[in-house]
Order: sequence, then C-alpha cells, then structure tokens
Amino acid sequence: MMQALESTHDSDWVLTHEGYSVLTENAVESRFALGNGFMGMRASRPVSRGPTWVSWQGFVRWASWPRCYVAGLFDRPNTVPPVPALVPVADWSRVRLVLDDNSQLMMDGEFLSSVRQLDMRRGILLSDLSYRAHAGITINGDELRLVSLADRAVGLQVLRFSLDRNGIDVMLEANFAMAGMGMEPLQLDRDVCAWRTEGSHKAVAMAGSATLRADGHPLAPERSFSLRWIWRWRSVAGQVLELDRLVTVARSDGLADDPAPVASDALARSRALGWRGVLAAHETAWQQHWDASDVIIEGADDEIQEAVRFAVYHLTSAANPEDESVSIGARGLTGDAYFGHVFWDTEIYLLPFYVAVWPEAARALLMYRYHTLPGARAKAAAMGYRGALYAWESADTGEETTPERVVGPGGETIDILTGRMEQHISADVAYAVWQYWRATGDEGFFADAGAEILLETARFWASRAVPEADGKRHIRHVIGPDEYHEDVDDNAFTNVMARWNIARGLEAIEVMRARWPDRAAALLERLALSEPELADWRDAVEHIVTGLDPTTGLYEQFAGFYKLEPLDLSLYADRKVPIDVVIGRERTQRSQV
Repeated sequence: MMQALESTHDSDWVLTHEGYSVLTENAVESRFALGNGFMGMRASRPVSRGPTWVSWQGFVRWASWPRCYVAGLFDRPNTVPPVPALVPVADWSRVRLVLDDNSQLMMDGEFLSSVRQLDMRRGILLSDLSYRAHAGITINGDELRLVSLADRAVGLQVLRFSLDRNGIDVMLEANFAMAGMGMEPLQLDRDVCAWRTEGSHKAVAMAGSATLRADGHPLAPERSFSLRWIWRWRSVAGQVLELDRLVTVARSDGLADDPAPVASDALARSRALGWRGVLAAHETAWQQHWDASDVIIEGADDEIQEAVRFAVYHLTSAANPEDESVSIGARGLTGDAYFGHVFWDTEIYLLPFYVAVWPEAARALLMYRYHTLPGARAKAAAMGYRGALYAWESADTGEETTPERVVGPGGETIDILTGRMEQHISADVAYAVWQYWRATGDEGFFADAGAEILLETARFWASRAVPEADGKRHIRHVIGPDEYHEDVDDNAFTNVMARWNIARGLEAIEVMRARWPDRAAALLERLALSEPELADWRDAVEHIVTGLDPTTGLYEQFAGFYKLEPLDLSLYADRKVPIDVVIGRERTQRSQV
C-alpha cells in the first residue's frame, strides 16, 4: 500500500507543491490536474470546502475551484455571455471528516504540513497532509488519485489516514459534490446516477463504489444514499483507515441513448480488477506513452527536463483517440477558461506532437473538424461566402461560439471581433490536414474526410480574396495572429496561408483523381465544384497579395504596418503583463508591436 502512495524517485518526473495559499491554489489545481482526454479533474484537495472566493488587490477570484469535466459535455448555462460552455460533472473526490460531532477537517484547526505531488511518469496525483484539529487531535493522511488512461471511463481515489487519539467519535462521508448541478435528474440509484443537460439535452451518468477498512478489516457504511457513503466509528490511536473509491463516467449525445448502463458496466469491470489492478493498468498505459513520447535533453538541468515532461504529460492527458466528436479546448479539461472552446491552437501548436508520436489522436482531432464542417459551411454562407469558414471558437457543433461582446473589469462593454474577423482558422485546419496526410500517408482519412476539408476551405478563400482594380486579390477587414491590431487589410499570415490553402485544394483534387478517380468525380459532383470555379482558384493563387517586398525579402505584417509608430520593446523587457496593459490599447494599435 505504501509503495503505491509513494512518488517516482527521480525528481525529473515529479512536480511538488508544499503548503497552501489562497493566492496560488487555483493555479496549483490547474497545473496538477489529471486527465485522459475523456475525463479531467482539477487537483483540489479532497477535504477542501469546495469553491472558495478570495479578494485580492480589488479583484475577486476563485481561490479553490474543485471541478471534474467530461469532454464534449456542452450546454448553454446561465452565464454571461450566453454561449455554449463546458459544464462540470460531480466532483467525485470529496470527503468530509468530522470528529466528536463538531470538528470538521478544514473548518476547525490548522495544517501542520500539506504536500501535493504530480507524478507525471505514472499519471497520478499524490497528497500528504498532517492536520491538528481541536483539542490537539492530529490526523495524518495520504491520497492517491487518477483518471485511467487504460480505461477512460474510470477514476480512482485511495485515502489512507490515522488519528493519534483513542475514543474519538469519527464520521467519514465520501460523496459526489455538486452532483447534477444545473442538470435534470434522469436516474438516482444507489450506485449509479444520470442527468441530462437542460439546453443541449446531452446525458451523463456516474457510477461508484466505496470501501472503508480499519487495519485491513471492512467497515459497514450506514444505509445507502445515491453516490454517498457514511461511516461512523470510535478511533484507536494509530489505527490505519483506508478508503478506496472507484468511479466511472459515461456521456451520451442523443435523447434515445442511456449512459447509465455504460457507466455500470465500466464500474463492474473496474471492481473486478480491484483498485490495485486499476492502478497497474493505468501505470502500464502511461509507460507505453512515455516509451513513445519522452524527450530527454542531454546536459539539461532538472528544471528544463521537468518542464518538457510537464508539456508532454498534459498533451497526453488532453487527447482521446476514441472519440471523434471532441477536440481539445484552450485549457484542455483543467478549467473553465474560454468555456472549453476549441481554437486554432489545437491544429497549429498541439497537432504536430500527436502526428509525431500519437497519430491516432491526431486523426481523431482532425475528424472533429470534419464532423463540424456543416457549422463551418453555415458560417461562411451567413457572411456571404462559399465553402467552409471554421468557427474561431468552437464547441460541439461547429457553430461560432465566440462571444460578441464581454463586460470589462471597469464595467464597460467590449466588442469581440475575433469571431467575425480572425478567419485564418480555416487555413490553419487545412494546414493540419495536409501535414497529417503527408506524415502518415493515411489514405482512408484523406479520401473520406481530408480532401473535403481542403476543398471547402480553399473554396472559402477563393470567394474571400476579392479581385480589385489593381489586378490583385485582397483580403480586407481581418485579424491576424497579432490580435493587438484589429480590422486590418491583407494580413501577411492570413493571405499567405489562404494562398497556400487554395493551392493545396487544387493539389488534393489531382491526388484524388490519380488514386481514386471515381471517388474524386463523386466528391466534385457532390460539392458542385465546376471547372470555371477551379479556374478562379488558380487565379487566386496567382494574384492574392502577400505583402512580400522582393527587394528586402520582408513581409509587411499588414497593409500600412510600416506607417505605424516604431516601438522600442527593449524599454518594456521587464514587463509582466501584455504590452497593451502597459501603454494602453489605443497606442498599441498605433504601434509596430
């Protein structure tokens, strides 16, 4: 037992955080979060008081934010702005320990020590604490927590603790905090519960079992509650109590689908293995991933090596090759930021890793973009263009989910233009499709999905790049990756990528015709792509403005960028915040930054 609750001895594999501070707790819970691409859990302490606010320097923010998330579980909660958001499921790690009927851990007493460790090699969260309650009673405890990489429906928690006093009346409650919050209950049984979201009508089921042992002997809980167990006993000094809890989760997207049997079956599988078997399978799965993806930097200090493994750990935790209906949001499954929405970051920054070491995950992420093509087509049509314009912020359907406006810190209304103007996302998706195809040679993907993405995004850009009197084709009123400058013309990144996208669309047609002529003809017919339209594509490739100065080899970032105020950024090298916070938004927009 103790070996399971000990971290990997090599410090390059372990992140350690000692103590507790309301100013850093939120960040620690994010950094130490667990995930497997289907389920994600923040690293909040199991005995915490739940969501906790803190006021600091005039700002009110969350100090602790215990949350568990399921990929793809989006709804339109009562939030501002009212956009689809990833909604949390019950936090299944909560425990409540009460001594002599009046002293609750975290409510009455003080921590003598508190250490959390993220063992990246094993994909587990370890916690160790020593707590002095009223009358000097000391509780020492350890926790192991994981969400299984071997069976993505499964979560495990093992708690081991002891008291230093005899004769204390102890109550331990293991529960699912905030179960079904904001959802309609469908089933509330002893070992399995299910709920449905109110707007999107998706369903989620959670099943669980919990066992408490005193020095290895099982203790019977009080009468059963739905996913809630309570034990009472009288303490013996030094007696070791061990709680193991197995949890399983299932999601369904259709009204006719019931996730409860899926969760129940997963619970039966995990109970047959026992918690040690669940842990062993999980550790084996992580080791297989590390064998394929670990990066060792010769001569690097521990901090650099640790940072690289931290990145690989979270990349591995974020992806699920078994589900083509979901992608990876800007915060993965580690928090609520950006409502769980998917951005271009997934295709440009994350996908190269998956293509190199985990192509099955890369394929699933690209199939998400294929399944959301209808939303991209609808957005393009609504803006008066052909083809597919992907959502700048995407949830589960592919519709544009970027808020149109938000309320600033001073109460002012701020218009958000990225959903309308940051259109390079379509070329970014096409780029990822092409890179995956080139690296893997996955012909099934290319013929079934990839080629269609390339053609529909190329079609969008050909309609977007408008011929003008100078004989060139321009793309006006956009936002490039530099979001400091909004509503610009001929952003170099956007235009170069658009031109590239159209060229790859034409090349994709040639590949299809050469390898699968019948399928090529059927695809072109289904998309109603005519030879005159393809001729227009070729014209676009030849005439789109790129901003390249052939004499210097430099690209002007966008039309008129060189006329903006030069800014010596070395004067602001020590800043800790974005440059627009330092010099103001208006000056930033007038500057070459």
